[in-house]
Amino acid sequence: MIDWHCHILPGMDDGPIDVEESIVMASRLAGYGFKVVCCTPHCIKGYYDITVQRVREATLMLQADLDQAGINLELWPGMEYMLDECFAEHAGHLLPLGSTGLILCEAPQEGDPERVVTNLQLIIDRGYVPLLAHPERTPSLYQSFVSSRLGTETDQVDRMSWFKKLLGPNARPNKFSDAEMARADCLPKLPKQVCFQANLGAFTGYYGTSVQRRSYELLKMGIYRALASDLHDAAAADLVLDPGKVENNPLLQKLVAASQMIGAKFQGGH
Repeated sequence: MIDWHCHILPGMDDGPIDVEESIVMASRLAGYGFKVVCCTPHCIKGYYDITVQRVREATLMLQADLDQAGINLELWPGMEYMLDECFAEHAGHLLPLGSTGLILCEAPQEGDPERVVTNLQLIIDRGYVPLLAHPERTPSLYQSFVSSRLGTETDQVDRMSWFKKLLGPNARPNKFSDAEMARADCLPKLPKQVCFQANLGAFTGYYGTSVQRRSYELLKMGIYRALASDLHDAAAADLVLDPGKVENNPLLQKLVAASQMIGAKFQGGH
């Protein structure tokens, strides 16, 4: 398995503070079944001003530490780019995930949706494929998915009937208000080239019940193409790396398989 998003490099961002904790994280990830881990520290101007060269060097250094410790993981360099007003400064020298053409990025929680779309197009214009992280944690993205599905698949179908078909007979009638759907209808549409990455912790409830509900709804919609731990520290491993969630859910098993396929598809993609 490939972990497409992990803050495992020590002393880079809000991940582990030292290499000892990175090694513990690596051991837990390998024990879970990951063979490859993408090292993706945040790239946020004014908070985490990290260069591509620094990430590459830190990845090589941690790889040497893992090899010495006998931990069978292959590390790929990468970054998690914030799609904010400063992103254009990085667009000319992006760091893809390993040798793929995938650029990991995230949308600001309260950011301008139009700017997010513009920044995604910048990535595409440079020949890369955006891998947008954890849309289940960004309400505007989630509403955009819902609005898009309702517009393309249910033009003549009552909204609540569609939700009941998707989510089951216990779907709450007031799950989405008319005001929420009106806001979603006004959101800009994301470029079709964008791929979406789910967090394992979203399905285990690590980020709370609202995010957990959204993650399962997006899973049923078939939105996701990749799966990742988004692990930041060793303490979170027990709450995020729950093998039972995958073993007991056929849709998550399919996502694991798709997550492998996206790696092969975009290998050497730029």
